[in-house]
Amino acid sequence: MIDAHEPMPRWERRFRAPQIPPWTLLGPSVTWPRDASDRAVVMANLSGRLEAYLLDVRDGSDLPLPLQQLTDRKQGTLGVAMSPGGDAVLWFDDTAGDEVGRWVRQPLEGDTVVLAEELDAGFMAGIAPLSDGGAVICYLAGVGMTLLVAAPDGSARVLTASTDAGQIVGTDRAERRALVSVVREGDWQHPGARVVRLSDGATLHERLEAGRGLAPVAFDPSDPNRVLLIDDASGLLQPAMWDLATGSITSVGVGLDGDLDATWYPDGSALLVTRLLNARHTLHRHDLTTGATTLLPTLEGTIGAASVRPNGVVHALISNASTPPMLYRVDQGAVRAMVELPEPSPPPSVPVQDLFVTGPAGGVHALLRVPTGGRAPHPLVVAVHGGPAFQDFDLWHATYAAIVDHGYAVLSVNYRGSTGYGANWRDALHRQLGFIELEDILAVLDHVVAKGVVDPARVSIMGGSWGGFITLMALGTEPERWRSGIALVPVADQQKCDEVSPPFMQAFLESLFGGTIQELPEVFAASSPITYVDRVKAPVFVSAGVNDPRCPVEQVDTYVEALRSAGGSVHYHRIETGHAVPDMDLLVEEIELALEFLEQTNPAITA
Repeated sequence: MIDAHEPMPRWERRFRAPQIPPWTLLGPSVTWPRDASDRAVVMANLSGRLEAYLLDVRDGSDLPLPLQQLTDRKQGTLGVAMSPGGDAVLWFDDTAGDEVGRWVRQPLEGDTVVLAEELDAGFMAGIAPLSDGGAVICYLAGVGMTLLVAAPDGSARVLTASTDAGQIVGTDRAERRALVSVVREGDWQHPGARVVRLSDGATLHERLEAGRGLAPVAFDPSDPNRVLLIDDASGLLQPAMWDLATGSITSVGVGLDGDLDATWYPDGSALLVTRLLNARHTLHRHDLTTGATTLLPTLEGTIGAASVRPNGVVHALISNASTPPMLYRVDQGAVRAMVELPEPSPPPSVPVQDLFVTGPAGGVHALLRVPTGGRAPHPLVVAVHGGPAFQDFDLWHATYAAIVDHGYAVLSVNYRGSTGYGANWRDALHRQLGFIELEDILAVLDHVVAKGVVDPARVSIMGGSWGGFITLMALGTEPERWRSGIALVPVADQQKCDEVSPPFMQAFLESLFGGTIQELPEVFAASSPITYVDRVKAPVFVSAGVNDPRCPVEQVDTYVEALRSAGGSVHYHRIETGHAVPDMDLLVEEIELALEFLEQTNPAITA
């Protein structure tokens, strides 16, 4: 907790102030039980780490309500779920962020049970809690996945093992069949759907088409032979129905442009549709009987979680660039905050400005944050999102806000490979990794320079994960453009990454490159930042998580050593965590070092 009377820099309050993140590395920040309207598990940082908290509205108290802490782990908690009746929280027990572990069932009253303790641990790939206290669990193992069924006492049996990767999505209401998202040959961009019988692991139904995404969402709560999918065959992500009896897939025809996500209303009569257009969400109710689509009242910005409870009330976690996330109840035309967070609140930040720029392959959408009180041309940080199948939203982003606090403009570009702009834009990232993204980023950078918004001599670049990879590629392939670079937990050495990464991560990269590193050594080398270390001129800040399975520390080590050997200036910060940093002390330390580095290498205020 923060002492409200203790002085603290404004930027630091953005991280330490009590808040709910938009989402976590391993799942949503708010999870509701299947059959209960009055409870939820909420991820928040009230203890100084991200932990699971109970939101309980059963007592009828007026909103907003306080949170009750459920988990307390030294390294924080990222993966959570809730039992169907809301009487237990399930959380993933890994080792300091390595994403390998076991699920734990923690009843709100009673003894904690480790699920499937006698079986091998694995990489988390989802859980579907069962009403008897057990769960269907998916682990990634090798290049494939293993489905387990755990009993209430923790004992477990292997349901099925597959050479395909994927994750568990859920079960039907009778809990006789599981719905699984299936990924073949590492192509997470185009998942398929599989229905597995829980009694014996038999595959009952499957739809898996190369180059077409058929992401499964849930069984129809009123008809176990109908499954809701998100289909990208039209070029946009749109809801569709999979008829298990006939095998046919039919588009729902919501009548909205943009990429859509959807979930069921409890009686199966309607869909709650989340529309994503130009980095912002809107919520809609689509009646499956009449075909009518109705806009629901929400706040402008990004929705990190949306759900319809058994009582028919809609809840959504909403934020924008100016305002931290809050869980809201959308009921009878009103939007009400559901959670009471302790003071002090994070300071508000500046709104984003939309930029639409013509790039080498069409229009590119970007978001610009400009510091208040400053005058153009501004010093700039190009902030590159990770993924790559992700995007920058009109969203509360504590790091971006902290950079603006220090006097910099922040430019976020949704380059080719980003989600939210249709399947073709997302799938355009192929083979020439690092170069395609950078072409779009530089087109937008040139635009804001030409408009006089940015000082071209005072531009730094930063990013985390895939954004860190692009940052290092930019520093090596376009060395004259940057005053400095900040690469947080990056892909830095493709050869070493292939040697030490988990097999499912190797397969993901191979799907983007179009082959293995043995088959395409020159292609991998061309998209490896370590290839260009001798061309890097700007000073570089690099961080790595010592337990990171996605961007392993070993391959960051080799890049840093190569850069130093080439005479480059590098500040290297290793963190005792994984790919994410749920501990606020460790996160603030990393951001403080990065901000100090930025001020030293590209001062916002010059003499």
